This record gives sequence, structure tokens and C-alpha cells, in this order.
Amino acid sequence: MKPPQPEAKVEVLIDSDQQAPEFNPGFMDRFLVSGFALSILLHSLLLIFMALIVFQIPSPEEYLSAIVEYSEDEVELLDEIPDLTELNVEVDEQQFDLVTRQISTNPGGAPELNIMRTESENGTPTIETLVKIPELDITSHLGGRSAASRSEMIKLFGGTEQSEKAVERGLKWLADRQRKDGSWSFDHRRPEDKHTDHQAGSLGNCPIGATAMALMAFLGAGHVHTEPGEYNKVVDQGLQFLISQGAEVREGIDFRGRTGSDKTEVPGGNHVMYAHALAAIALCEAYGMTRDRTLRTYAQGSLEFIIRNRNREVGGWRYKPEEVGDLSVTGWMVMALKSGQTAGLRFSDIGFTTSEDLLDACQRNEGSQYGYLPGQGPKSSTSAIGLLCRMYLGWGREHPVLRQGASLLSQTGPSKENIYYNYYATQIMHHLGGNVWTAWNEDMREWLVKSQVRSGPEVGSWDATDPHSNRGGRLYQTCLSVMTLEVYYRHLPLYQVRAFGEK
Repeated sequence: MKPPQPEAKVEVLIDSDQQAPEFNPGFMDRFLVSGFALSILLHSLLLIFMALIVFQIPSPEEYLSAIVEYSEDEVELLDEIPDLTELNVEVDEQQFDLVTRQISTNPGGAPELNIMRTESENGTPTIETLVKIPELDITSHLGGRSAASRSEMIKLFGGTEQSEKAVERGLKWLADRQRKDGSWSFDHRRPEDKHTDHQAGSLGNCPIGATAMALMAFLGAGHVHTEPGEYNKVVDQGLQFLISQGAEVREGIDFRGRTGSDKTEVPGGNHVMYAHALAAIALCEAYGMTRDRTLRTYAQGSLEFIIRNRNREVGGWRYKPEEVGDLSVTGWMVMALKSGQTAGLRFSDIGFTTSEDLLDACQRNEGSQYGYLPGQGPKSSTSAIGLLCRMYLGWGREHPVLRQGASLLSQTGPSKENIYYNYYATQIMHHLGGNVWTAWNEDMREWLVKSQVRSGPEVGSWDATDPHSNRGGRLYQTCLSVMTLEVYYRHLPLYQVRAFGEK
């Protein structure tokens, strides 16, 4: 933004001692003509000067963004803005498109922007490549989930027709296991299931966590409740169940699964804070994708509950409110907060600060590896959680410690059992891109496609092999496997989105 230009002033000085010329017609004609010409000249110069103040030729960056300064008082006024959906205005949605895509692809509009090369030196797709993908919103981490953009993202980032068919089979299996009230259960068995090799989870009393994970799988493939589609009713019923479980409390909205007629009974068990974090992710993603104002209330409340129940000494979250955190629960909480931030929800940055505090306490080898709890030795799964959180909390792609940690994970490679580790590590490699992603993706993708159940009553699911699958069972394994195969479009590559925001 350019500083304001000084106002132009024209001063006319009159010498009181100067004698007026004697009147004669010829002199007066010449005087008036010369005065008129001078007036035209001065006014023309003034108009040109004013035009230079008002009209400015925008630079390429100004086509992308405008810098706006505002005060905290003005921010509060945003809450008073009426809901635009209540206005009776007919809009031709086909006329709307990303400004960024119009700029880069419309030859008759603004000039072509040379943001980045089509491919970086390591083969990672660049911003310019991404903004040309149909229906892709590069301003949002969730912006690659539309049907048109998914097909392009699959090809661009190394997915295949087989990997996408595996996602479709997994979603069908999940849809067939949804209960009448819209929920899912880690004990996924239906009354008609008579086979013994069901591998149902023992955690049958956590429908919030199971429902949230299933919804995350559907949302990851672009299925929402507000648009026609194969699974729009499935998603709608799942969201309705989820919001019905929220309990409004002093700290926000609690999704741990309170019971009783007035929802005052807090459930026990180590799973309840996991359930809340997963519900928060699902609600924030659904709101971010649809702008459903009903969901906003519950998504915002879930984030407030997270912020106010953090540990204030070491940091993070664990099984009970304000308990010293572990990296597993905290990892899901960080993803919930980032999902809320992506959706445009507002909350205190203290949630990110406390996450960094716990990461500092759990890190080993200068932050290239992480333990489950402060003081514990590193594990592959918690190292993957820690590194992904570091990426979302600000570490750059070329951060030497991040590169060191990713190299260690790459040497380990995808696990043939631990899908929890694969889920986090795959996201790290995807965001880094380049050769490290290509090698990881080929191994991970082929293993998941080949290990999916192809026949029998559990067709479309994955056998429970994860160390945590005794509690989460086949449904837990299948949700994480589907989301891992959705990596090509579920979240846009972090550093391209971040670089676009910095333009």
C-alpha cells in the first residue's frame, strides 16, 4: 500500500501595490484570452495530478492480495456482519472461480503471473501447476477435494486408478456399517454378520471416536452433506449424530461422550480425549468445506474446549483435562486446531504454543525424533507425529532437523503393520515432495492396494494389523488406510499453500 500523496495547492498572489492596466478593448481581449489559457493549463495539470493519486497500476502481487490494517476493536465488528446466506440474491455459481486461477489462465484478463516454475528442481509440483487444476482452491488445505481436482491431484502426486478404487471400496464398506442413528462403532459387527473373522474392536463404547474417523474418510474424498452425491446422506446422518453428542459446558462444547439426561456424567477411560479431538477435526473440516452455520457453532465450541483444557506446565493434552500431555493425543489436538484455522475459526494461539512446549519436552536428537512422553526414548510412530506437527507449526521444508528426521523415517520405510505410523509419515513425505515422496509413495500405495480384503463379508476393508487394532479393530484400520490413500488430495501440499499465502 502506497503512502498518501500530498494535496496539490495552487496559490495566487496579488500585489496590492500593482496598478491595474488602463482599460482598452484590445488589451482586455488579450488579458482574458491569456487568463483563460492559464486557467485551462492549471486545471489540466491538477486533474492529471489527482488521477495519479487515485489510479495506480497494480503490481502482480496486488492481483493476489491486499494488505489491510485494522484494530482489535474493528475485528470485533466482524461478528455483527449479517449472514449472507439469508439475503435473497440469485447467483450464477458458474461465473465464480478462483481469482488465482483466473489470473494465471485467462489470457484476456490480468497478466500471467510467473509465481514459480511448473516443476521445482526435485520434481515437486509448484504453485503455478496447482492453480491451473479445475475447481482447486489453493487458499485452503482442504481445497483439493472436489471431484474435478481430485482426478488431477491423483495423477500429479502419484496415485493410480487402483488406489482410488481401493478408496471407493473402503468407503462402501464403511457406509454399509453405519448404524441407524447415524453413528459407527469400533465393534462394527451387524446383526446379519455371522462369520467369526470379523476382527471387531473391543472399544464398543466410543461411538463418537468411531463416527468421527469414518466421517473424516468420507470428507477426505470430498463427500459432504450439502451437495448431491453418493454418500451425502451418510455424511449428513453422521454429522447429526456427532452434534447430538456435544455437551455445552463452561469450557466450550465437550465431545468426550457425556451421559445422563442432562449430560453431566463424564465417561472414564483413556479414549475420551481422543474422541473429542477426532470429533473436532471432523466438524471443522465439514464446516470448512460447506460453511454450514450449524456446524460452526459446534466446531468453534470443540476448539474452545481444547484450548481451555490444555496442560499449563509442560504443555499438550492427554487422557484427562489439564493432564501433562502425551504426543499421541496432542497430535490429534494439533490437527484439530489446524483444521479449525483452515476453516476460518478464531481462537487463541496458546493452543499452538502449548503444543510446541510439549514437542520441545518430547524431542530427541535436536528434534529429529520424538518420544511418547517427556523423558521417553523415540519411536517411529511418535517421531512421525512430532515431525508432522513441527511442519504445521512452522518448520520450513529445508529445515535441517526436519530433513534429518524425514531421512530416518524414509530409511525405515512404510510399515506393513502399523497403519497409525503410516498415516502420519505418509503426510510428512507428501508435504516434502520430491524423491523422498516418490520412493515412499510407491511402497506405501502398492502395499495398501494389495492388502485390502477383496472377497467375503468384509470386502473393501483392511485386516486389523496395527498395534492398537485390538481396541479399534477393523474399522479403525480401514479408516486410517482409506485416509492414507486419500493423501494425494485430502490435504494440499503444505509448503505450496504456505508459499502462495506469502505472495
